[in-house]
Parts: sequence; structure tokens; C-alpha cells
Amino acid sequence: MNNVNDTAAVNRLLAFGFQPGLTPRRNAEYATLVDRCRTDQAFAQLLHAAARGFDLTVIAVDPRAGLVLGATAETQFAASVTDHITRPADRPIAALAHLAIAALAYYRPEDLDDPAHVGRVTVRHVDAMVERATKELERQVAEAGADDGVPADHPDLIQLWRYYQRRNPVSSTGDDRAHSKSRHALIKRVAEYLADNGMLRRAGKENGGTYTTTARYQIQVRELAGQQMLGQLAELGITAGPDGTPAFSSPQTAAAPATPATAADPGD
Repeated sequence: MNNVNDTAAVNRLLAFGFQPGLTPRRNAEYATLVDRCRTDQAFAQLLHAAARGFDLTVIAVDPRAGLVLGATAETQFAASVTDHITRPADRPIAALAHLAIAALAYYRPEDLDDPAHVGRVTVRHVDAMVERATKELERQVAEAGADDGVPADHPDLIQLWRYYQRRNPVSSTGDDRAHSKSRHALIKRVAEYLADNGMLRRAGKENGGTYTTTARYQIQVRELAGQQMLGQLAELGITAGPDGTPAFSSPQTAAAPATPATAADPGD
């Protein structure tokens, strides 16, 4: 390896990875570097080392998605709900929107490992999924007769559920536009954020906004699939029908997404 040229090539690959709308299919140089990283072990090791210098991790180098990076909380490249949802009172709704979009797009565990799978979500279906989850949690509370209304096995979801129930789904302004604080408006904002960062593609305006998933988003969700609340949502039995409409199945037969890992930073 030529140290100077290889270091420059690695930095070039990192630069491509920081561009959320770019994929190897759109740039020949990017595709060449991705292919080299997948076939040249020394070059791949150099990429991992360079990424660590930015407090980043290399989640995947994929011919469809390109370079997929993960970030620690310490790095300046880390992203969180607070970056695109400025009002603290709106952040719990946004967190549930992120969760439900992922669960609805990949409601079967095998979808996360199927490179041909393209998830399809809409704003209204995401809201319906969370609504079904809140009703199931409410049913569990009633059956348990819990004095504090918090099922012991779902403490995190229950806190978000209470925020969600207090918020109107589609309250409108005087000129019939969706109110910025409504659930649908916040879900739309989350979906647009994911689209701007190469995770979703805009696919229409029906049902409040329709989006399809990208290869990068599939990889990101697969890495996040072991997180507690994504598994909890699946355990509630909230799934999706053939048309993408949320449905309910027995919690005993519902399967949680399978692959545990760490949180990742949005990219292409």
C-alpha cells in the first residue's frame, strides 16, 4: 500500500459516506472505493482506523448503501431527536415516530436481511400503529389492575404512551393546514428528516405522506433492532397487513426483530 495515496483514498471514502443522498450507483469513484474496501483487507483496516479518529464506527460498506457510519454520543457527527425536534414537549412523540417507522417498514424480522425488501410507510399508518400500541398497553394496565398504571415489563414505552395520548392526531389551523404540534405533523417532520438523510425516499402524498426505505435505512434499523423498545413494540403484537395498514396479532406469536447492536448516526 502507498500510505499517502491510500490515506487520501480512505478520506475520500469517508467524505462520500458523509453525503446522505449519495450512493455508489450514482458515483463511479464511490463504487470503486466501496469495492476496494470489500476486497482489500488492509484498506478496510485503514478505513476503520480513520473512522475511529472521528469517534465513528463503520457499520457496513455496502454496494447498495455505500459507507454506513455509526456515531458515539461524544462525536460531533452524532445525531439525535433534539437535532430536528426543538420543542422538548414534542420529542417523545418524535421518538415514537422513529420507532414506529422502523417497526412498520420491517415488521417481519426476515425483512431486515432481505436485500430486495423495500419497506413502505405513510404518516397515517405510523400514527395508527402507535395508536394500536397505546390501546394494547392500556388493556394490559386494566388487566393487571396496576395502581400506578405502569406495566412493569414496559416502563419506557408507557412513559411515551402517555405523551402520545395527550396529543391530537390531526388538529388543523384556520386554513386547514395540519397544526405543527399535531401527531401527524410531527411524524411528517421525522419522515422528512429521514428522507433528507438518505434513509427514506419520498413516494407520494397519500395518507399524509408516503415513503419507501433505502438500503442505508435497512442497515441502520438492523443494527438498532436489538434495542429494548423496538423489541417491546413487536411484543405487543402490532404488525402490518399486505397494504401496510397496522394490524394486531397475538402478542404471544409476535416476533421481535432479531439482530442486536448499537445506535447509529443517520446517513445515506
